[in-house]
Amino acid sequence: MQKKDEEHKSVLAKMEESFNNARIAYANMMAERDVLKTGEADLKAQIEEMKCSYEAEVGEVKRENAALKASVDDLQATKTWLLSEGARLLANNIHKGREMTAVVAAVNNAMSAVGVNSGLHNGYLHALKLKTPYS
Repeated sequence: MQKKDEEHKSVLAKMEESFNNARIAYANMMAERDVLKTGEADLKAQIEEMKCSYEAEVGEVKRENAALKASVDDLQATKTWLLSEGARLLANNIHKGREMTAVVAAVNNAMSAVGVNSGLHNGYLHALKLKTPYS
């Protein structure tokens, strides 16, 4: 009987050791699970932060795009005005400007000196004889 008691004690000691090892393994797994849950929560927070940042950047890009479109529209309107009205106003101001009369005459004299056709020469002379609002 003593032998059986020793066998039982030996088996019981092995079972207790196995149980303690299982308990330690369980505690380690629970600690790992807690670490993983904390990591998961951190990752979810990072994902949420990245989504918010992405949405903010998209909103900023959309606002920039709208501002650029408005600038392009403004530039197109300016170009249209410049080509239609601006060129006409520039030509009128040059034609009517007192300070341009001397320039036109100088160009005319220089062109005449090198033999440019007389039609151009007569055109400048005619333009010089016209009355301007500044005369």
